[in-house]
Amino acid sequence: MEKKTTQAERARMGAIGESHVVAKLMEQGWDAFNANCTIKNFKTIDIVCIDGNSTDPKSPWKPNIALVQVKTSVQPNIPAGFTMAQCLDKEYLEKNVMGPYVFVSAKKVDETKYEFRYFILSRRMFIDLIHAAHKYAIYDYKREIKEETINDPAYINGVKVTAPSGLYLRWMMGESDKANKLHGEFKNPLEGINCENAWENIWKD
Repeated sequence: MEKKTTQAERARMGAIGESHVVAKLMEQGWDAFNANCTIKNFKTIDIVCIDGNSTDPKSPWKPNIALVQVKTSVQPNIPAGFTMAQCLDKEYLEKNVMGPYVFVSAKKVDETKYEFRYFILSRRMFIDLIHAAHKYAIYDYKREIKEETINDPAYINGVKVTAPSGLYLRWMMGESDKANKLHGEFKNPLEGINCENAWENIWKD
């Protein structure tokens, strides 16, 4: 049985993921720094990325800037930082998602080494996927709804929507889910689009 990670271990893994993403962004020729170095756990922003060779068309004197959120996990379903209820509310997402997301999948090779994979979603990709995925998870699964949850505002269709949300790697690789006896079909809004190492998505809406 896999050992459950502690909050400190998860925080350390998150910091490692952020450091790797800063390095990867700089490898692309962009400048980047960790916003959490100046403001502890800045909400919805982990990294500020600057492209000094490209300017904002509306303000030609200003370089392009992306406010990047990073999520790192050893699990195939990577936490996204919102509750399931928040993911159902697209207007809430539009107001609170500040920029692109980089999901870092960490695979432990030995006691001291990890291998990392990077999945880069533009702001629009993230909003569309997280919203569609959680509508699917809540409404398209066939489940027995317990009577005590029917009038509980923390539950929708038998699902505790105050629970954290997450995204599967396969969805970020552009895969959809076929219908089976447990759930209906999930039509991925990113179907056919593999976001792995797609660093250009940093600069897309």
